[in-house]
Amino acid sequence: MAADLVQFLKQEIDLGSFPGASYAIGSLDGIETEGALGNAVAVPLRIAATTDTIFDIASMTKVAVTTILVLQAVAEKRIALDDAFEGFTYHQLLTHTSGLKAWLPLYAFEESYLETIREHGGAAAASAAVYSDLNFVLLYYALQRIFDDDYVTLARNRIFEPLGLRDTMFNPPPALRPRIAATEWGQRFETGMAATRSIAFAGFRQGLMWGEVNDGNAFHAGGTCGNAGLFATARDVFRIVRAFARGELVPRALVEESTRAHAGDRGLGWQIGELGFGHNGFTGTSVWVKDDRISVLLTNRVHPCAAPIGMSRIRAAFHRHPHSRA
Repeated sequence: MAADLVQFLKQEIDLGSFPGASYAIGSLDGIETEGALGNAVAVPLRIAATTDTIFDIASMTKVAVTTILVLQAVAEKRIALDDAFEGFTYHQLLTHTSGLKAWLPLYAFEESYLETIREHGGAAAASAAVYSDLNFVLLYYALQRIFDDDYVTLARNRIFEPLGLRDTMFNPPPALRPRIAATEWGQRFETGMAATRSIAFAGFRQGLMWGEVNDGNAFHAGGTCGNAGLFATARDVFRIVRAFARGELVPRALVEESTRAHAGDRGLGWQIGELGFGHNGFTGTSVWVKDDRISVLLTNRVHPCAAPIGMSRIRAAFHRHPHSRA
């Protein structure tokens, strides 16, 4: 890997942008270079990051699992993109044009997640794209109805096992904790988000989130609700995205349809831009594909606290780097 890109990541670690990072870069033919630096856990002890470190990839779950499963349902003619679930078409949910609120702490309400979205989701007429976790929570429930199976089982049987992935999972077992990157110490970020919306909740987590999903909605749903919850190595994220881009998980025609702009910078699940197509995760994760190049960057930027940093700048520099685009 280009020494200056490694130096760039080391510099960001030294600046305190994140304790550690793992990366995988290559082409549709496979990984060409991978590595890790810094610490997967910085407090209360130090554990070095390695290429085997498993990260909470947060919202990248939306494309690594949920989008792929929806497109598989389309390919198998179980649904059409214009079919509706809970009053929204699959196209609206995938492109974030449903008009639903960007975020709600669904766990803070007495009703079920579906009932809370119906009552408090703030749905309006179809609009310009507004990125919303609630879209993918609805897709989580829709998928289980479409396939008549559990979401986690669907992910394992239709994505992880066919690709031979051993380090990709929901709800990692406690024995794997030494290999997992820690996230926040206390659920402070979501506490603040709820407070700005005048939503009270007495059960915010207080300890170190280490081996459990950072996202509150996913955590209180049992580990995932389609919007977050996936744990994986950079190597396995690369393999999922490579298989998707090669048309191995869904037909090529659907890959192309999914990775073009439908509304603003939104494709079907994917974000579209000058970097190609990709997706980011709140915990400091990202993957982008341009032409036949794939670059994955996983960091634990919310550990031990989700302080504001220039993550957009960092991602852009990493994914635009000539080595990522070579």
